[in-house]
Amino acid sequence: MAGAPSGSVAPATSSPPAVPAPAAVGAAVLDPAAVPEPASLSIPAIGVRRDLIDLGLAGDGTAEVPTEFDDVGWFTGGGRPGSRGPTVLLGHVDSTAGPAVFADLRSLVPGDVVEVTVAGGAVARYAVTGSEQVPKDEFPTAAVFGATTEDVLRLVTCTGDFDRGARSYVDNLVVTAERVG
Repeated sequence: MAGAPSGSVAPATSSPPAVPAPAAVGAAVLDPAAVPEPASLSIPAIGVRRDLIDLGLAGDGTAEVPTEFDDVGWFTGGGRPGSRGPTVLLGHVDSTAGPAVFADLRSLVPGDVVEVTVAGGAVARYAVTGSEQVPKDEFPTAAVFGATTEDVLRLVTCTGDFDRGARSYVDNLVVTAERVG
């Protein structure tokens, strides 16, 4: 949906502290439970600023998706900024009323900045490294949600052809960003 986000985050008047970056690859990385939960998302290149909602597993074993089209959800069974494992955020591309929160996710290019603010106000900065369109029936669950030694962020939405009978897109878009600060 177009317009101002209902769950937007007010701009900071000063620079918030940074979430400590994990040690170099191969070194010990913080346990997810030892670092604060992500609280909000900012993607300046596409004008997204949203508070995050918690998402778990749906009854069919897949990740839940937000019920509201302008919400972005954090998969609570995954990583957190500053820890090992990917932080996975999910949002819709559109709705029957028009574009949704991740409508422009496809336009992100390598180097675009994504910021995740954690509980307490610290900010983790990521840079987009790439994106991949994958068929939903071949979704790479282990690659998207599985353990990593790096602090990475994955943004997931729907894309591709729309199956009117199923009322769903046939593909997913997965944007990956790596920690830069």
